[in-house]
Formats: sequence, structure tokens, C-alpha cells
Amino acid sequence: MKLSKPKIAILTQWYLPGNNAGGPVKSLYSLIEVLKSSFDFYVITTNQDLNSCRTYSEITPNIWINKDQVNYLYHSVDSKLNSNIILCIIKLQPDLLYLNSFWSWPFSLNILRNKARFNCNILLAPRGMLSNGALKIKPLKKQLFIVISKLLNWHSNIYFQASSYIEKQEIEAKYNSKNVLVLPNFNSGTASFGDRKKPKNELNLFYLSRIAKVKNLHLAINYLQKVSSSYKINYNIYGNIEDQKYWGTILEAINKLPKHVRVQYKGKLNFNQVQDALFQEDCLLLPTMNENFGHSIVESLLSGCTVIISNNTPWLNLQESQVGFNLDENNENEMINAIEFYAAMSDGEFLALRKKCNLYISEKLNLASTIKNYITNFNECIQNRPK
Repeated sequence: MKLSKPKIAILTQWYLPGNNAGGPVKSLYSLIEVLKSSFDFYVITTNQDLNSCRTYSEITPNIWINKDQVNYLYHSVDSKLNSNIILCIIKLQPDLLYLNSFWSWPFSLNILRNKARFNCNILLAPRGMLSNGALKIKPLKKQLFIVISKLLNWHSNIYFQASSYIEKQEIEAKYNSKNVLVLPNFNSGTASFGDRKKPKNELNLFYLSRIAKVKNLHLAINYLQKVSSSYKINYNIYGNIEDQKYWGTILEAINKLPKHVRVQYKGKLNFNQVQDALFQEDCLLLPTMNENFGHSIVESLLSGCTVIISNNTPWLNLQESQVGFNLDENNENEMINAIEFYAAMSDGEFLALRKKCNLYISEKLNLASTIKNYITNFNECIQNRPK
């Protein structure tokens, strides 16, 4: 007799084939692929991508679709979305509700508001939205909502997922919860690097993220303004333009850069395009205001690229491992020195660095251990009512 697997409903406002939402979509895809033999996953999402009015023409909305052992329901974005999701969950009767947003009304807040209607536990992954950096955007509005939600007990008696111990502390500071599980985000990629030769005194920098103010792309452009003319710098920008007004200010700054610095916008990359693109790059420059995991950082190291990032990520002490720099994003001099340090390297020196990046990230990810922890903690969420 074949035993049934626990049923987990994954709620996410955006999912494949869209990829404008970036890291969270990558995390969920990797998680589902490696855990679908242990759990029955039911992905509840919409039939549109982030910042897009187009529907997925190849997908029939509002019906369950089974593909590669996973079930999907792509809701139409209409006036009935909120109620349809609630009714869908009640009918599905999952063993666990897994929410993947903090601020989304239909896919998180309205679910928590109606949690008494569901006969299962809830696991909420804020995806970095409660970090100090993220709360700097529209701070008064967000802080007011947190106070109100605590008064309404929307976030009581649920589990939270943090992707790092830093995020765990940030969640506990806001909600004083004792039910915060630390489960790092998935990235199931493999470590490798291409055959690019790096000329001495040249550097291929790149940006790989959503183009939004929280990622501090404007600071990266400001650093490049002051890099010594002794070095030839290329900076390729990969990502979805989420904020057109912000992108306009970036273009103005790019037009003021000196001749030895070349910046190009390369558009957004699908998941299967990332590593091939990064095989032609040397170093990620991402002075982000916040990353709760940092898929772009992981994918850079997996592709043999070193990183120059801010201190606002879980990836710290990179200098000790000789795979990058994590610095205060407002310390312009240190950021510029890091860029020039890598630019000055010869091809042989940089080849040794690429190998260190691959080894470092392979050890850090430890996929087998991560899978075991997820299975254990998901089962705990299913079986034990949080207090």
C-alpha cells in the first residue's frame, strides 16, 4: 500500500513562467524540485508576472494543472481573487499552508486574517521584507501596519521561516515569536566557471538583481565614477526594470561616467541563462540595502565570480575566505579599492580566485544537509500546533 505524502499548499503571487520577482521564485522552484519526492506540492499563484498586465498565454487559468509531479493553480487577477484563494484552500484541505510574502494582501495578509477557517498550520516566509533595510522604504506606513497586525493577532500562532540567523533576529524583534525556523533558501545550481581570460588592469563587473532603489544600483554607478583611469572597467546590468523613474536617474548617472568605464543594460535573464552569462563576467558589484539570502551572490560564486557587496546580506567575512568583499555601502573609498584590487589582477591570479569561489559556495550550500533540515522542519510544522 502506497502511503500518501503530506500536502503542502505554496502561496506565491508570482511564479514561473514569470521571473520578474527574482530570488523568491528561484528559491521556490529549487525547493519544489528537490522536495517533491517527500511532499505533495500545490502551488497557488496568479497568471501574470510582477509588473506585467499580460497573462500567460500557454496556461489555462483557474483550473488545477499537474506537471512533473507538482500541482499548479494559476488564478486570474480579477475582483474575485481574494475570495477565490480562500475557497481554494478550504476545498484543498492542505496539511500546511506555506506563505511566501509578508505584504501581499491576497497571498498573505488576507490568508492570515482568515486563518481560523483553515484546519492546518501556517508557515510564513517574509522573504526579507521585515529586514531593517527593507523597512526603510515607506517606513511609517510599514511600522503602523506592524502595530495594527499585532493588535489583530494576525501573525500569532503561526510559524515563521527565516533564511538566516540575522533574519531570525529581525523577525523576533518585530513579532516576539518563539516559532521562527531558520531554513536557508534553496539554490540547486552546480559550481563551475567558463574559459574567460581576464586581462590585467581590466575587469568585467556586473549587476544581477531587480532594478529598484533598495538594491542601491545608483551607489555602484557612483563608485565607478571615481575608479582610476589606469583600469578599464565594464559593468553589465542584468535585471528587470521594476522602477522606471529610478532607472531614469541611473541612465543620467551612466551618461556622466568617464571613458574608461563602460556600462551596458543587458536585460533580464531567465534561470537557465544566468550561468552562461556569468561565465563571461568577473565580479558582482551589488551594494544592496538588503538581501535575506542573495541568489545573485550565490549564482555569482557558483559561476566562478567573486563579489563586492554590502554588509546587508547573510554573506559576511568574505575577505577571510578570499572570495569577495562585504563592505559598508556608504564607504565609497573601500568599495573603489575593492574594484581596483580585482581589476589589477592577472588572469592567473583571477583563475585561482575563481576556483576558491566555487569551493567556498559548494561547502556553504551543503545541499544534502539543507534538504534534510527542510523535511524535518516541514514535518514539525505539519504535526505541531505553534504556541
